[in-house]
Amino acid sequence: MNRLYPLVLEHSLPVVVRYGISACIMLVCAVLQMALQMQTGAPGYFLLLPGVFLSGLIFDRGSGIFAAAIAVAVGAYVSYAGSVGLDFLATNSLFAITAAGTAMVAEFQRAELRRVMLADKTKAVLLQEMAHRTKNNLAILGGMIRLEARHGSPELASALEATARRLQVMAEVYDHLSVKQDSRSVNMRYFLNDVVEKVFQSLAPSGPVAFQVVCGDFFLQHNHALAIGMIANELVTNSLKYAFPDERAGHVTVTLSNADKIELSVSDNGVGLADGTAPGGLGSRIVQLLTQQLEGELTYERQEIPDYASECAHILANCEACSEMRVTAVSQLLNVGPAPLREQLRASEQSYDGYHGEQTGRGDAPA
Repeated sequence: MNRLYPLVLEHSLPVVVRYGISACIMLVCAVLQMALQMQTGAPGYFLLLPGVFLSGLIFDRGSGIFAAAIAVAVGAYVSYAGSVGLDFLATNSLFAITAAGTAMVAEFQRAELRRVMLADKTKAVLLQEMAHRTKNNLAILGGMIRLEARHGSPELASALEATARRLQVMAEVYDHLSVKQDSRSVNMRYFLNDVVEKVFQSLAPSGPVAFQVVCGDFFLQHNHALAIGMIANELVTNSLKYAFPDERAGHVTVTLSNADKIELSVSDNGVGLADGTAPGGLGSRIVQLLTQQLEGELTYERQEIPDYASECAHILANCEACSEMRVTAVSQLLNVGPAPLREQLRASEQSYDGYHGEQTGRGDAPA
């Protein structure tokens, strides 16, 4: 519909050009009408009316009336049988009224289409403005939390920094939000790159740790994009905190694909999890709950390679292209499973494994 904005909302063409195009449209209709009459031998006018309607719909009332006048002239020429009788006058008068009525209907349809397009354009602007303000509010809130973290204990500062990073992911969703008709979607390629890059900037690993993001250029609905971004944030944060102790070198790879289902993989070549343990901290709990919201499956894999262990968190989400997704509010992210997310997180705040101090495994931060 956006491609029709210049035609319907703006009179960008000069009057002479609009009338000239209308005349060309009517010429095509007249040729078709005459060709049909030559083939069948039956006079008619019906192929002239679409040209009148099209001219009035695309341009304006004047173009529609001009096209109607051409249609009446062509109709009179086609139906002329050598004399002007009562039948000729009655038939062409009726056609003239019909052509004028068609031009008026086209003008009415154009006005309605213009009203709908203006409303659609206004709604898109308002949604973009709302997204911009929401992003700014989240950024301000994250900044306030970081300021508060400077005056607290190390444990409190770590928890507040983790909260600020999660708010930053939410803000990133609005930064990449694309509003199309009734759908709000996010370009995952740029969004995921920004999420991972800002996690690295925030944590600033002491060792030479590189990251790679492998993601196609596709869109997800904003609520699914937010869940994917939050999951990636938690997994990458966990890797940077615990996979590379003592300035250990390594790399973190984040892969997102959209084959039959959305697949997210976060892997690193760090120290890996301790044998027989599984992540059980607050970050892992968030990952599990968000995976439930996506109706997906979460698995952890470990590959033993000489000199290091490769750890990979793999998530298979039950969601597809944004055109088939139901749009929901971001606040509905807090309603996952049988109990609200905030209540489940509050209940799990004390259930974490902590860091395994022998450099043979890692767990989530005690947030």
